Amino acid sequence: MKQELEDLIRLLGELQKIDPEFPLQYAVCLCEITRAEGLSLTQLSATTGMPISTVSRIVGALSKYRQKGKPYGLVKVTVSSQERRRKEITLTAKGRMVMDNLTRMVGSFNVKRENTADNAT
Repeated sequence: MKQELEDLIRLLGELQKIDPEFPLQYAVCLCEITRAEGLSLTQLSATTGMPISTVSRIVGALSKYRQKGKPYGLVKVTVSSQERRRKEITLTAKGRMVMDNLTRMVGSFNVKRENTADNAT
């Protein structure tokens, strides 16, 4: 359990590189956007269980519209080519780099755990 906590602390530290006060709800939305790029605000709201107004504000901050402070520029919102009322959320190059780093880090945790388990047997 100690190793898992150290891994979690490292992962949270990586999120703090985005912003020392990066909210956990933002991280949840960013992960869901990464998992299903092109999803709508309504889909993101349903997936996360957060109200659409909250998701809208979070996506604004993750993109280029933040009420207070500098926007993160991790996602972009575009109008769907098939349905003009639908806005699709995707990662920017910066967002992809951040999420690649985070997923690589999680992957390395899993490899370490597997190696530790193999050595124990």
